[in-house]
This record gives sequence, C-alpha cells and structure tokens, in this order.
Amino acid sequence: MTVTERSVPSLSDCCFDTVLEPVSESSSPRNSDDKDHADDGAATIASVETTARTSLELRRAADGTEVKTYTTGNKVTVYTVANEFFTAVVKDFRATKEGDRVMYTGWDTCVIPFEADIDPKGTKTGFDVMFKGIVERGGSVNLLSWSNFLLTSQNTNARDVINSIPPSKINGAKAVYLFDDRVPLVASSQHQKTIVIAANKSTSKDEHPIAYVGGIDLTNDRWDTIYHNNTAIRKAANIPYRNNGWVDAHFRIHGPAAKEVANNFLQRWNSDYKPCQGLGDNLLDFDNPDYEKLPPIDYASSNTTSKLGHQNIQIVRTFSCKHRHYEEFAPRGEQSLFKARLKALRNAKNFIYIEDQYFIYVPELLDALMEVLPRIQRLIVLVQPPDTLLKASGYEKYLYEMIGPMKEKYPNKVQIYTTKPELDIYIHTKLVLIDDVYVSLGSANWNRRSVTSDSELNANVIDDETVESPDGVMVLKLFIDAADQFKIAAKDESTILTDFSVKHHAYYITFVDVFREQVDPQEVCTFTEEGSKREIQ
Repeated sequence: MTVTERSVPSLSDCCFDTVLEPVSESSSPRNSDDKDHADDGAATIASVETTARTSLELRRAADGTEVKTYTTGNKVTVYTVANEFFTAVVKDFRATKEGDRVMYTGWDTCVIPFEADIDPKGTKTGFDVMFKGIVERGGSVNLLSWSNFLLTSQNTNARDVINSIPPSKINGAKAVYLFDDRVPLVASSQHQKTIVIAANKSTSKDEHPIAYVGGIDLTNDRWDTIYHNNTAIRKAANIPYRNNGWVDAHFRIHGPAAKEVANNFLQRWNSDYKPCQGLGDNLLDFDNPDYEKLPPIDYASSNTTSKLGHQNIQIVRTFSCKHRHYEEFAPRGEQSLFKARLKALRNAKNFIYIEDQYFIYVPELLDALMEVLPRIQRLIVLVQPPDTLLKASGYEKYLYEMIGPMKEKYPNKVQIYTTKPELDIYIHTKLVLIDDVYVSLGSANWNRRSVTSDSELNANVIDDETVESPDGVMVLKLFIDAADQFKIAAKDESTILTDFSVKHHAYYITFVDVFREQVDPQEVCTFTEEGSKREIQ
C-alpha cells in the first residue's frame, strides 16, 4: 500500500487508542514555503506519543452494543470508482444465504440498477431485485434512510418497493425500510452511508462480517466508470439526476471493524425514541411500518482482531450534542470523527491529499492545516465548486475562507483542483490521505455540520503492510513527482482536471454568522454536574 524505505510502525506505536485525546503542542515549525526540506523517512501519524486509552462509556448503548476504539487485522478493499463499488455489492448480496442479515444506512435511495452497463433495466441487479433476492434466500433486510425531503418521491418509492417484498417462504425473513428524522435542526440530515452483511450466528473463531463504509449511497447519479464517458449508458439506465459523471470512494471492510459498523446501525435502529412520529412526516409521506428491535450480531470471533488482513481501523462518528434523543448511545453527542481528524492532520510530516464535496471553512481544521503547512511538502485538494444554490447559501464565501489564507501564505505548497466544468463531473468524495500511511474515508464532508451536527461515520485506516522501493527511493520524492503531475494534468485538455482558485467578492458581507448557523451549524455543548449548555455557532 505504501512505498517506503521503512515499515509503518506497529499499532502499539501509532496509538489509535489515543487519537481521541488532544494533541500535544509540537515545537515551532519552519515558517517558509520552501519545497525542498522534508522529514527523513516515511512520514507517519504514528509519531503521536502513546497515552491512556480513551474511555468508551459514551459509545456504549443501553443494549450492550458498542463501537470500539480500534480493531486490527482487517482486510480492506478501496473502491475509487463507483461502478466497481456497485459490482462488489452485487457479488456480496448474491452470496447471502438463509439467516444472513443485511443492514443499510443512507442519506438517499432510489430504485436503480446496480450494474447499469450490463443490466440497464435492472431486471437482474436492480435495487428492488437485489434486496428481494436476499429475502427469498432466507436473509433479513433492514434499511434506515434519512427522511430526505429534498428527494421525497424517489425515496418513498424505494420504501414502498422494499416494504412490499413478501416474507421469505424459507423462514419468514422480512425486508423493512424505515425513514429516520431524528436530527437536531430542520436543515440537518442522517448522512451515514454504510452496508453490513452478517451471519445470523457464527461459531467460527475466524469468521467476521463484511461492511461497506464511504461516500456512495444506493441511489441515482452515482454509477460511473473511471473514464467518465458513459453518458448513453447512464441515460439508458436512468442513472443521471443532476450530473453527467461522478467521483466518489468507498471501503469494503472484512473483519472486526465491520462489527462496529453493525453496532452503529443497531444502536440507531433499536433506539426507544422512534423516528418519523410527527404530523410533518405524515404530510410528506414519511410513514414507517411497524417494526421490531433487532438482536445483536452473534459472532464467536474476536471483536478486536483477526488474521484476514493487515489494516488497522478506527470507526469514528458524529452525533449531535444538541439533539436530545441519542440517549442510549450518545447522550452528549459524539465528535470522535472531528477529534481524530484534528489529531491526524497535526501529525502530518510530508503531505496531505484531500478530496471533498465542499472543503469549506471549519476554524479548527484550518488552524490544524496552517500549523503543519510550514513543515509538509504539499497540500493537494480536489474540490467540487459550489453551484448556484450553494452560493446563495454562502458556500462560496466559506470555501474562500478555507482556501484563501493557505494560498496566500503558502502558494507553492497548496494546490487546489476541480473537474473541468464542461464535463459536468461531480466530486462527492469525502477522503483525507496523510503521508501515504493514514486514510480516512466515509460520509463526513469537510464542513462544520459533518463534524459536529449531522450523523456521520468514517473509517480511519493505517496499514501494517508496506511495499519497499527496490532502488531505495523515498516515498516523498515519488509523491512530489505525482504532485507535479497534477499541475501538468490540469493544463492538459484531455484530462478531467483543471486548476481551481478562489477570490473575495463584495457580496460575501451579506452572509452573517446567524445565516451560517442555519446552513452549516457548528454545535458546541458544555456538560457539568449541574446541567448542560448546548449552543450553535
């Protein structure tokens, strides 16, 4: 996975168990924009000193399910092209058997074919067909999707299709689709994007479930190939909604970390505070069927380690601290995703690569980048420019506030790109890669709401497996060469990339803080023995 002269330190050195703790102050970094200096060796997040393990009390639900600090020995496959993700899901769904469980969390759903190129009508790989097949083989299906008032029709149709699947003739297994509106603000959303495939009961010490974690929902617009030249195929399969192409990424995780993803689903599904009980939900047709709580997954294998692979994974989440109905598993909210990201960024040594749908101003994240920019070689960002609606919501200003200070002080180190506008290829990825050692991928965007308010789930991965360069060339030089290729590609008419720049506009003054609090809230909560203070900033 990495090309380096030195192996990545073991997990005992890299301290996933401390990533939720505040980072200690480092010595004063160099204040230059020089591109030549670098730390010796492969940079690694492992430089953080090991401290006491973070308490898990706020990550444990009343039913006993919990999300652990980190797991080892996972096997991770990365899909950086959407069609490869959908093909993998089809394969795993088809492999389900009697008693298996499939659990999905999403922001959006739509009845689309999963393999648009070979099955445009969805007769074999359609959203409805795939889930129906699981039930017919005796597997249970549970979907938990945001009550998406932005795309009501396609989501209510998906619900109706799933909830009309007949119970299995083998064992009575069912498919149940629920809408979830348990969020703090009108503009908030349930944004997690996960799939879990688990056995009903496993007695093998070596068997683990499978989980998918990333940025891709089972919905329209997403299916695309690496070539982004599939307009006719996408149209024939009714894939396009707003865009002509899609850039995104997703993990497939086989190992103990998948149990954590399952537990996250079960914590939400089994909450005593049921979703969509209000009059507004009825008016918008977000009615849910009667449903039952689900049992925990039942595996005899270790909850913390396996021999399936070499990836160490920390599952991190966001749950609102302002919302008062996560009492069973996040009574004070959860910002493990935010804290882990800050720690990882502050320990960068040579480079940071980011792909993000928004990449807008988050004060703490900007501070972390400004702290490490003097010592790292490059910060490369691939970002989706805000459309007209987002500009009207202030997102162009917030993007400027994020990028502007870094480009002004470190113009040679900070490289910002997007896709060529005439291609209409949408960047939806939520990825942070640091020093070719640490990667974070999931549902969380680079904005305030994703790190403090909306429900999110990411997988942070460090790989124990390294690849040594046969000629002893450092990974740093290889990355700098690759970074220079971005500059070349952005000038090449045959590529999808182009340079992206930001500038100040006079109209930015109209977007005052009270407006930002509505479109991109940052929640800050203080809890004491006497009570709590929950604020939006």
